[in-house]
Amino acid sequence: MSQSRLFIDIGNSAVKWRSHDSEVFTQSVYQFSSKLLPKADSVWVSAVAHLNIIEDIKAEFSSVNLVKSSKQYGKLTLSYDDPSKFGMDRFLAILGALELFPERHLLVIDAGSAVTFDVIDSQGMHQGGLIMPGIKALRESFIKFSTNDLSLKSSELKNSTKEAWQSGTHAMLVSAINSQIQNFELKYPDGVVTICGGIVKEILNDLPVSVKFFDNLVLDGLESYSQSMG
Repeated sequence: MSQSRLFIDIGNSAVKWRSHDSEVFTQSVYQFSSKLLPKADSVWVSAVAHLNIIEDIKAEFSSVNLVKSSKQYGKLTLSYDDPSKFGMDRFLAILGALELFPERHLLVIDAGSAVTFDVIDSQGMHQGGLIMPGIKALRESFIKFSTNDLSLKSSELKNSTKEAWQSGTHAMLVSAINSQIQNFELKYPDGVVTICGGIVKEILNDLPVSVKFFDNLVLDGLESYSQSMG
């Protein structure tokens, strides 16, 4: 009898989980409890923060595998000298993209609390990446205009300071993402751009139609990783 597996992605602001071929569930890190999780023989975890949540999960399950980035994994070779400094979410998003588009040049974008960009050539060599502030960091970056409204509705000109700040930070975020897409597509005309992350659905119409959106690319990479580890 095959063992049941549970895949958990602990981000900065939310926890996502799914069993094999099941729907994805999401909960705020502040409301999450391991009691919400289904039973499983083994649990595979990606975590960029919140050690307390990891300990909560370990207390609930007997077999918990906390994944770490590695310099060499399958066809992927990271450019970082110290792979432990490379975010687990970035590592797994790349694995998820490689599973979908093997032997293609890739730009892998993860737009969440931070926005990350990683380029991988068709041989699996990581060319490096960028990290930019996400919309929350942008909206809070200037105390005079700071707001906890993280909605992404418009980048058009506005007639009030509050709306102008919201629209301007929206425009800044989208422009930065589109700039990196344009640079990548100029260098790799046959390449593939993938994007995932919590804000993507709100900005997808602002991005080129060539961009491939995958809602759960980190979980996809985590599942692929678990399968290769037996």
